[in-house]
Amino acid sequence: MRLKAEQLDGALQQSLLPVYLVHGDEALLVEEAADKIRKRVRDAGANDREVWHVEGRFDWSQIKWQEQSLSLFASQRLIEIRLPSGSPGKEGGEALRRFCAEPPQDTTLIIISGKIDNRSQKAKWFTELDSLGATVAIWPVDATQLPRWVMQRMKQRDLDCDNRLASLIAERVEGNLFAAAQEIDKLELLSVDGELSEAMILQSVADNARFEAFGLMDTVLAGQAQRIPRIIERLRAEGVDILAVFSAVAWCLRRIVAMSVELQNGRPLEQVFAAQKPPVWDKNKPLMREALQRYDSQRWQQFLTQMADIDQAAKGILKTCPWRLLEKLCLQAAGVRQA
Repeated sequence: MRLKAEQLDGALQQSLLPVYLVHGDEALLVEEAADKIRKRVRDAGANDREVWHVEGRFDWSQIKWQEQSLSLFASQRLIEIRLPSGSPGKEGGEALRRFCAEPPQDTTLIIISGKIDNRSQKAKWFTELDSLGATVAIWPVDATQLPRWVMQRMKQRDLDCDNRLASLIAERVEGNLFAAAQEIDKLELLSVDGELSEAMILQSVADNARFEAFGLMDTVLAGQAQRIPRIIERLRAEGVDILAVFSAVAWCLRRIVAMSVELQNGRPLEQVFAAQKPPVWDKNKPLMREALQRYDSQRWQQFLTQMADIDQAAKGILKTCPWRLLEKLCLQAAGVRQA
């Protein structure tokens, strides 16, 4: 059955299905929906969890739908498949159909996927999963919907919020749901008895320059070039130290450069993510994957020279505006070709 995101809680309370497929582009909402399903499965007694990342030439025969040995003390199993491409391919489609044909009584399957287009939703593997369990499509929250989303989330945290305050937060985070969610979490800690004010929200954002810098990098990784000049101009207008912003940008770009080199040397993407210190979080993998596909390793390494120029300009050694150099770097890293 096909569920809307807002119907998931009610459906989970009624019964636990053999399979759930959660798909969409909005990583935060996809992960939160998957968390609800995981909790329901754990509450049902699942102690064993397997996680499979489907990348490249994935060998679907590794996944054993049926337990190899039965025991009186065997627990419920949770099998989680991450399918960022939104397509399992021919072999994967057949494997998923085998699961649907004979679903194990002791197993719940969760598939967490990127957006699955309408054509793919007509494929047999998708329709059979939908018939056996539930498919949950997660739709992006656009700019007009964001204030309402912010208000609903704040009320879930028992925070007193009206349209004006919700719109203020929505404006500050520039459509970034991760940023909005983290800002709300911080306000929950700062508030007294759930009361908020405009001054509290403005101060919270102003005290979080480093966070906003990482928000800038999320925009760069996603290739949302049109937003980059506005974000940088706002950080500059608020008097944020250029070095505070640049340190966050440089940390992220150096991380990408290192990963691109490992990929070029033939290391699998999931191993590259796991080897980072700290490892790349699941919620950040779609953005990081998109960025790494944008350029080859040689091109990413060329950005190191521009980073050195920004550092010298910020320290007054190079007589040029560091903010303009930073904007150029971010636009190019986002995929804009410039002379």
